[in-house]
Amino acid sequence: MATKSKKSDYRPWIGLLITSLFITLITVIFLQKTEDLVKKRSVKKFISVDERLEPFGSVNLPANIVISKDDQLISSIEPAEKENVTVAVNLPKIELSSGSEHTIKMLNVGPSGTMVFDPAVIKVSIGDTIHFKSTDMAHNSVSIPNMTPSGAKGWTGLMNEDISVTLESEGIYVYQCDPHLMMAMVGVIQVGDATNINEIKQGTENLKKNFIMNTERLDSYLSQL
Repeated sequence: MATKSKKSDYRPWIGLLITSLFITLITVIFLQKTEDLVKKRSVKKFISVDERLEPFGSVNLPANIVISKDDQLISSIEPAEKENVTVAVNLPKIELSSGSEHTIKMLNVGPSGTMVFDPAVIKVSIGDTIHFKSTDMAHNSVSIPNMTPSGAKGWTGLMNEDISVTLESEGIYVYQCDPHLMMAMVGVIQVGDATNINEIKQGTENLKKNFIMNTERLDSYLSQL
């Protein structure tokens, strides 16, 4: 009786071993099927970051239109010569704004790009008032020395400050946002006639040395006067 009792003690262990083997077999089969499914759904070819960002499609432009590295629209004299000779497309001229008070917004993003005054170019009458509105944060409006009519009174707005100026002297005024001058955040106001246009164009070259992007922005503004 003692011998039979001793042999029967191994039976639970044998059952446990068989159960463990069965579970292991099921797990291996499940993992194998999962691996096959993953392989079927996986991308066959590794796609690099450059390939994922590569643009597709094309934009059809007339043969005499090209785009410069500064995203400026440029028209060449002849299609065959566009690598050598290009001229900027003439933008529409700014009309005289009606009324005696005008608002210019300081924006991070506006109709003409990033870090801009809106409108960036405006033509007003002598004695009109300009209201600069700090619509977005971290901007100001400051007139640029030697880029205003001779004898004209300049202005210096504080950061995040609305400022109003009345322009009594005839001519062109160029102003800037101090912290974003390197991004060519400038604006142009013509009061009456452009009596100092030659002086402004001469001063433009020195001012553009401060720009690290949008280097042709000021030229395009002045071309609208």
